[in-house]
Amino acid sequence: MIRAAVITATLASGASMVSAVEPGQSDFVFSSDLSAQGFAPFGTGGTANTLYGMTDGSDIYLCFLFDTPEDQGTRQTALLAELAGESPTRAIPNIPVVCVMTQ
Repeated sequence: MIRAAVITATLASGASMVSAVEPGQSDFVFSSDLSAQGFAPFGTGGTANTLYGMTDGSDIYLCFLFDTPEDQGTRQTALLAELAGESPTRAIPNIPVVCVMTQ
């Protein structure tokens, strides 16, 4: 019974602290840049449409697809041509992934 009261009090005090914090701002970062800085990926299960997350132990970023329909179409056309044995080139647009810092 005492344990439940402590948990309830802790959650109540934490909720009031969270509502007082204003979200900050930071620039988005490409996941390749974070990887070059030593960040490691971690799974997110697709929460909030994320592909994955990246962390260095203290900073955490959530990463999202940053693609265009035109680039998707170019990749699909080239890959289908490759399957048909008719690909003139293997050069296709990269798939951009941007990451946003969490707090």
